[in-house]
Amino acid sequence: MKNFIVVVCLVLLCAAPVCAQNLEPVRALSPQAAALGGYHAAAPQGLDSIFSNPAGFASQDDELLVARLSANLSGPVFDIANAVFSGNSDMLALVAGLVDNKGRLFLRADIDGPLAFGYVGKGLGFGLFNRSVVALNARSLLSASLAMHEELLLTGGYAHRFELGAHNLDLGLSAKGFLRMGYAMSGTLNDLVTALGLVMAAPDLFDTSVPFQTATGLGIDVGVLWTAPFGLSVGFAARDAYTAALVTTYSSFKDFRDSPSTSKIGGPEASVASADLSLGLAYRFPFVFLSNLGTSLVLMLDYNDFLNLLAPIPRNPILNAGIGLEAVIMDVLTVRLGVKDALPALGFGLNLSVFKFSLSMYGRELGLDPGVRPVYNVLMSLDFSY
Repeated sequence: MKNFIVVVCLVLLCAAPVCAQNLEPVRALSPQAAALGGYHAAAPQGLDSIFSNPAGFASQDDELLVARLSANLSGPVFDIANAVFSGNSDMLALVAGLVDNKGRLFLRADIDGPLAFGYVGKGLGFGLFNRSVVALNARSLLSASLAMHEELLLTGGYAHRFELGAHNLDLGLSAKGFLRMGYAMSGTLNDLVTALGLVMAAPDLFDTSVPFQTATGLGIDVGVLWTAPFGLSVGFAARDAYTAALVTTYSSFKDFRDSPSTSKIGGPEASVASADLSLGLAYRFPFVFLSNLGTSLVLMLDYNDFLNLLAPIPRNPILNAGIGLEAVIMDVLTVRLGVKDALPALGFGLNLSVFKFSLSMYGRELGLDPGVRPVYNVLMSLDFSY
């Protein structure tokens, strides 16, 4: 146990800025976190504790996830739906109608599952997840990026509880390994939309001349959680305390499949994810009348990504604040409200025993200040967990 504590403390001390921080974190979709203003370090709940705070493994009831199907859409979602239902199949014309008056556009679709297996309980937490992503980010008509990739994530960890009288102190550590494979391109918006159309229209999606990229990586998360008997919790989480990957680019997927050694055109290059150091408070209202109604109410406040304050060009500090309010009624209906990136979020969840259904709508700020470039999202999830 002493060795475990030493390891946790060393990781917390070493969770400092590093170079080449351009690796997108690998995480599963969470409609619960999306509707509550992001992950909350002081209120890890169920399987979400795998990604919010590994110290939460020590306090979770046993939960087993056997399958999941989640879908997240970002950008002008309703405009896209109208265009699709109207029968518009011209991708260039469709994208042209979605660009704002500054020539900007952000489109993203994430699908989690069907591979999703995880467990939390008895101080343990682990999971195996896959995710498919298509993302188009045009900062202007002349500067855009396109990513299409598949991710596979394996993660697991342990948390230990120290009982300090009526108080509890939990320390947690988790490790992860991941594989990301797909396409990553940059150029003008017109060029990328044309390339996307060619890839999607190809008889074999992977038999194209578009460069193919792989990333293999390892990482660790660290967490601390203090819980008081009167409903207050304080949590600290170092998500991606250190997460790095080797990124290699090949001339095409076909060439990579036939001869990886001769088709390499770039890399392997080291890429590191920016550590997210977050501090949170949670308060579970101990009102007797709520318990009599079969209702629990939790308020969560967090400040995320402290290291961003040290960046050469930091985000507006208010964007890193997260607020969430969750009400669970009769263990069947969950209502969630939140604020993240200075944008509202809301959602609900239904626990129907056989499966759980969740729907969330939330905002995301792509700019450095509130209201500069907001993007809205819809996330739906169907979980089979018991």
